Amino acid sequence: MKRALGHIAAILILIVFPQHLAADGGWKLIAEEDDIALYARGLKGHSESQYKGVTTVNRSIEAVGSVLSDTASYPRWFFKCIEAKKLPAENSSELHFFLYIVIDTPWPFSDRDAIYKTEITIDHASGKVLVGSSALKEALIPLKRQYVRITDSEHQWILEKISEDRTRITFINRTNAAGPFANYLSNPGMRDTTLHSLKNLSRLLFIHKEAPA
Repeated sequence: MKRALGHIAAILILIVFPQHLAADGGWKLIAEEDDIALYARGLKGHSESQYKGVTTVNRSIEAVGSVLSDTASYPRWFFKCIEAKKLPAENSSELHFFLYIVIDTPWPFSDRDAIYKTEITIDHASGKVLVGSSALKEALIPLKRQYVRITDSEHQWILEKISEDRTRITFINRTNAAGPFANYLSNPGMRDTTLHSLKNLSRLLFIHKEAPA
């Protein structure tokens, strides 16, 4: 288990997320689809809402971590992601790194990109992996003319071991879409991102389970 959880440390965008957002209160259930419960709540100081999706998959935490650790696979399952890569940076490690992503945004709006500072915590005793990401305000890489840079975003993933072959996945997401149409784009975009990313991830995990060894 310990070795496998260490492998998960390569994982994705995302929980060690600021304490003022961590309190589990004020959530309102807004949808239930494909065994995913979707919640939303308002946050003081933010015009956009925060969204939380929760689902349980019949896969081990190691199997979930193996899929999430493959950054290049994000466009296969993370909603509207068209590019994802780790950025080289001083003091980067498997538990601390910078992630660059590009998100397809519906026409006529410009696509978005963002750089996330990602921190990972692994609790071996409880079998829980927490991955948190916050978008950088500074331009670690230059702005690109064709994209709008997101600089106000926080993502959180929580993997919890229920049994040897069952894992609860929680994805918490708040993003200001940036640009002059941020208020129009932010909430619908985050709702869809939270729900459909979990749907796509669950399907991909099922495909991996059914694939021949």
